[in-house]
Amino acid sequence: MMHNPHFLVLTAIFSSPVVQPVMGAKGFSVELIHRDSPISPFYNASLTSSQILRKNALHSMDRLKHFQSLINQSAIQSAVTPNGGIYLMKLSFGTPPVDYMAVADTGSDLIWIQCVPCLQSQCYPQGSPPFDPQASSTYKKIPCDSDSCQALPRYQCSNDVNDCQYSYSYGDKSFTKGILSTDTLTFDDSNGQKTAFPTSIFGCGHNNQGKFRSPSAGLVGLGGGPLSLVSQISTQIDHRFSYCLVPLSASSSSKLLFGQEAIISRPGAVSTPLVSKTPQT
Repeated sequence: MMHNPHFLVLTAIFSSPVVQPVMGAKGFSVELIHRDSPISPFYNASLTSSQILRKNALHSMDRLKHFQSLINQSAIQSAVTPNGGIYLMKLSFGTPPVDYMAVADTGSDLIWIQCVPCLQSQCYPQGSPPFDPQASSTYKKIPCDSDSCQALPRYQCSNDVNDCQYSYSYGDKSFTKGILSTDTLTFDDSNGQKTAFPTSIFGCGHNNQGKFRSPSAGLVGLGGGPLSLVSQISTQIDHRFSYCLVPLSASSSSKLLFGQEAIISRPGAVSTPLVSKTPQT
């Protein structure tokens, strides 16, 4: 039972692949923007508090149904409903870095963003130009015979190129298809510093359809699989991340914390370890 209704903190511990970050010794934190908060690009001022509560409850029930379906079918499939993504986070792709907003999701693994070329019939409007990999000096495609490519639930290779062509589906039948790639991901620390992770693995999406919507340019998977953000940077963040979700009425913002900053030390705070299961998310 939760006795304090003002915030929720969840800490997770993961292990996996390696990238070299530029960050402070204590880790870093990123602001999470609630979809229904006044500072959110999704904010709808016409909704009452009870309407917001009902909408979020329906999203939670939808998410539960997808998790139950995933368990019952023993399928390798993410249970997230992208349209129900509640929190957005800011991050940058490439060199020089280009800023985007993406849904933060603990129920899936793949990090992906809409990329050029992105035909109108195959991509959704996001309110800003899609990421152009040719404009980044650090962008690289991942070969099809790599361990990273083979960690995907579904991928294919063509005879003429060795690019890893991924296809990633969600519980509501939304999907993203594109080229698995690496580039530098940069986060704006809540303290004003920038934290960069070179050669981060992500999907450069050229066909993204379903319930994705503007202004989100993609999705950041925070699940337990090997391609998720927290798994990729696990050794650099001491295998720790946590998030603190504050109510919409709070004057402070929600936070996603990594490394030493994720340690819960305030009096009365309780942490809950996450147990690995199959599927990993």
